[in-house]
Amino acid sequence: MKLLITILALMVPTAFYIGLVCSVDRYEKEPPQYLAYAFLWGALPAIIAAIILQVAFSIPVTLLLGDTSLESEFIQAAFGAPITEELLKGAAVAILYTTQRREFDGWVDGLVYGAVAGFGFAYVENILYLMGTVDWADWGTLFVLRTIVFGGLHGFWTALTGIGFGLARYRHSTAIKITLITSGLVLAMIGHFIHNAATTLIEVTDGASFALALLNYGALVGVMVLLWLMAPWVDRARLRQYLRDEVPGVLSDPVYKALCSFRSYQQLQALGWTRPQQQQLRQVAAELAQKKLQLLKMGDEQGNRAEIVQLRTTLAALKTGIPN
Repeated sequence: MKLLITILALMVPTAFYIGLVCSVDRYEKEPPQYLAYAFLWGALPAIIAAIILQVAFSIPVTLLLGDTSLESEFIQAAFGAPITEELLKGAAVAILYTTQRREFDGWVDGLVYGAVAGFGFAYVENILYLMGTVDWADWGTLFVLRTIVFGGLHGFWTALTGIGFGLARYRHSTAIKITLITSGLVLAMIGHFIHNAATTLIEVTDGASFALALLNYGALVGVMVLLWLMAPWVDRARLRQYLRDEVPGVLSDPVYKALCSFRSYQQLQALGWTRPQQQQLRQVAAELAQKKLQLLKMGDEQGNRAEIVQLRTTLAALKTGIPN
């Protein structure tokens, strides 16, 4: 019964955080199958491998420092966990970046994929922690701490790794790609290290380290909020730049202006587009703009030109029967 309640209870905050981070990508939503892959990678192979590696890491540490010493606990929590977990969660982003390059469009996509992988990891890790509580009072306290007070940590850490991959997407220099990807991963590890170090030392710092953990999380949340606010500006700028030459052949001027506007929904509604039609229009238009950017930056990449032609045809067909 406890396991079932734990599994069901954790679904709510997990779904909330995933929905929140996916809302960063307002125009071109990621394919559900890739989001599912990222989540499952974090929830299964990443956490299983992390447990194995951390057990292996703990053996020499405990032999040198003892099983219960603060030093041993600190080294395992502050060094072993951040390194192994961020590498393994980040592997989901790396695999998508390598195998699904045509669906990996930039830092927003990297943020989303990384965060979803992190939330998959957190979901299973939270189940394990909550199942280890001794009573329901302990369960409730830990549930609040891990899902509300520090609920977004694993996802936001791995989002930093994903952003590094996304920024590397349109770079031709291998050195710059490696630098950007490594920087994102290192930032994720540093954030993870600060949190684990602070929470490990709570008992010997009279709560000061807990304040540091909160400050660290607050800074991370602030970065995510800033990126959430920036994303639509970037999307609209891309639409303005890469769809301008689609007017009037594919898009009418009013529809083009509405797509690029802050009041896009209201303006398209005034032009006769229903909400479902708007969602489809926005998705196809964003994909077309993105593919034109990819063609400009990276060349054909095994089909960008053909996909642009197909997207133009789809976009032109959407306006059939719509007064614009």
